[in-house]
Amino acid sequence: MNDIPRVALFADTFHETNGAANFLRRLVNFAKKKEHPFMCIRSGEKTGNFQDGSVSFLDLKRGRASIPMDGALRYDPFLWKYKKLVGKTLEEFAPNVIHITGLNDISQFGYYFAHFRRIPAVATWHTNTHEYTAQRLMSVLPFVPGKARKKIGKFVEYAVLKGLMKLYFLAQMQLAPNEELVDDIRRLTRRPSFLLRRGVDTEFFSPTKRQRDDDEFILGFVGRLRPEKNVRFLGQIETAFRQANIENYKFLIIGEGSERSWLEKNLRSASLTGEIFGEELAKAYADMDLFVFPSQTDAFGNVVLEAMSSGVPPVVMSGGGPKFLIDHGKNGFVADDRKDFIETVMRLIKNREQLPALGQSARLFAQANSWERVFEKMFEYYKMVVNFRKGIRA
Repeated sequence: MNDIPRVALFADTFHETNGAANFLRRLVNFAKKKEHPFMCIRSGEKTGNFQDGSVSFLDLKRGRASIPMDGALRYDPFLWKYKKLVGKTLEEFAPNVIHITGLNDISQFGYYFAHFRRIPAVATWHTNTHEYTAQRLMSVLPFVPGKARKKIGKFVEYAVLKGLMKLYFLAQMQLAPNEELVDDIRRLTRRPSFLLRRGVDTEFFSPTKRQRDDDEFILGFVGRLRPEKNVRFLGQIETAFRQANIENYKFLIIGEGSERSWLEKNLRSASLTGEIFGEELAKAYADMDLFVFPSQTDAFGNVVLEAMSSGVPPVVMSGGGPKFLIDHGKNGFVADDRKDFIETVMRLIKNREQLPALGQSARLFAQANSWERVFEKMFEYYKMVVNFRKGIRA
């Protein structure tokens, strides 16, 4: 008897440039490669069904009334006009597990059909929406005193998290990319919650693609240039460099977003490339000497793992998920606060001889986190939630 589950994936993001979309595209490709029965419901340029190997697709076109969310992601309040089409497609595919990826318009179909058709659901956590919301609120309250603003931020963060958990509770199993989130979700939903890290393509992101042989010190950042990524902090690092008379450095900043204009105006020695992809991106990673990632709101930090795979040691903040990738002092550094972050970067730029050993350890860590292993674990969780519904212990 074939025990491979028939999975219906409701992908809130798929074509966009972000960590969640990257994860979901790779998951679909894994299912196709393994010839697993799989369905992906996502947004598309036109509405319709098509087949690609073992994977069935249903694309839903968002209308003109859709609302911009974050980056290229949109929300269509009228997407429910496709309810019958989604229901018919699901009936024909006959999934025995539904995979929900968030709270946007596509995932709402997943919650609905999982509940009313009594199909067990797995929910994966991709974005720290509660922290993003709090950060953005605080950024528009500069007139509020610092301590009061922090209290407001913490209140909003917790309130949003509790609200999110009411929806995540509807899934029978939760998967999150770091231990802190797993504990929070388990505590607030009282549902089975497990760790599912992200992976990296270690052949594609490789130190062998380094092309530089000069002695300029390149500090890299990759990601959306948004307030919640804390990218203006890079300006504070540069100020510390100038005060210490440190020269012959450059920030290599890859990504797009509302903070780009500020960075262009305020960083004296920086190259802002916009979004780049493919080999150009892999070579850019490999040409970095140090990866600086000051975000405190990332659930995982795919870009941190990509830098490590490229042999580039990262410096990250103690908030958020990236710290769980770091063995402090061996393959990177976790800074306790802004002062510690700056001091760590300053120490490394003055002691560059430490970087090769750190980069080798970072590379070894990345090699133990392949996408193949991640998705094999994902399918184990699919089987587990199906067995839970049947009353079978895996």
